[in-house]
Amino acid sequence: MKNKGPFVDISLVIIFSTAATFLFSYIAYVILQNKYPAFLPLWNTWDAQHYVEIAKNWYTSSTVEERNLQIVFFPLYPLLIKIVAFFAGSYVAAGLWVSNLAFAGAAIYIYKLARLDYDEDDSWRALVYLAIFPTAYFLHAIYTESLFLFLTIASFYYARRSNWALSGAFGLLAAATRITGIVLIPALIVEYLAQRDYKIRETKKDVLWIGLTVAGVLFYLGINYITFGDPFKFLEIQKEHWSKKLDFPFNGFLLTLSSMQSKKPELAMRTGWFEIFFVVLGLALSIYALLKVRVSYGILALLSWLIMTSTWWWQSIPRYVLVIFPIFLSLSILGRNRAVNFIITFSSILLYALFLIQLVRFRWAF
Repeated sequence: MKNKGPFVDISLVIIFSTAATFLFSYIAYVILQNKYPAFLPLWNTWDAQHYVEIAKNWYTSSTVEERNLQIVFFPLYPLLIKIVAFFAGSYVAAGLWVSNLAFAGAAIYIYKLARLDYDEDDSWRALVYLAIFPTAYFLHAIYTESLFLFLTIASFYYARRSNWALSGAFGLLAAATRITGIVLIPALIVEYLAQRDYKIRETKKDVLWIGLTVAGVLFYLGINYITFGDPFKFLEIQKEHWSKKLDFPFNGFLLTLSSMQSKKPELAMRTGWFEIFFVVLGLALSIYALLKVRVSYGILALLSWLIMTSTWWWQSIPRYVLVIFPIFLSLSILGRNRAVNFIITFSSILLYALFLIQLVRFRWAF
């Protein structure tokens, strides 16, 4: 990127990574399944089906079992799908539009945020590492990853520009997209204080804009209350149906490790070793962000990591790590070394292809 217009290059990354992901997944399906698939159903799998159903019927499905499954999903993403479906004519197509437009937003803002502190090469690497991260195909699928990533990065970008009203507004939307949006509050408070050299006396009323983030969580809790009469019903459902209950990360590690012994090699690799690897990777890059990138970024990363791993059983960690945006800034700094850059790039692309093939085979792909 040598001063030829960075957004031309950013657009290339957005367009090519999106098109390549859809094309590769289609070709992989044809080769592996020996038949030609319909494009939209290929992406309406796993959690995507829940988001599409919520977009169609909100949280009012006819059966209690369906409502129980749906209540653990936050409302903003399916609400946007419903709005876009009015124009797209298809809820599945609308989901893909929402996700990929959000991916474009995340790509633009990760570059813009990086440019506040680093040169074009560093910012470019952060963008590329995001686009080729092993689970980045979820940024194109009917999942919340791209929307949450876009909103979180935008919230921090405007915080860095001291536009606290916009930062708070994006924080609100992020907290209405995923539970980890709540960690924006302490992270943004640290950022606010850092811009004032941690002199509390210089705090002004504009700090209150950060509190907007709470409204996103309250909106979700209100949906729980209206649907079930209990604002924290989702915690019960997470525990009973999704096997998610709070526990120390080390206990999650022990259970994940021990459960691998009774599984076949393929399942042990997918639901064991990859979970552990991405837990370690996420922690290492989060600590690096705290020490070498920016304190507020590190706070966000470490608190996000803690929420993701504080369960008695680890699941979907490779996907959850994807939305911790400071890790891409950490990788960008490490990637200044050409050998490290090659290792990151080559390894990411290989794993991206491997995991995407799993997805189109309708196998567990995080």
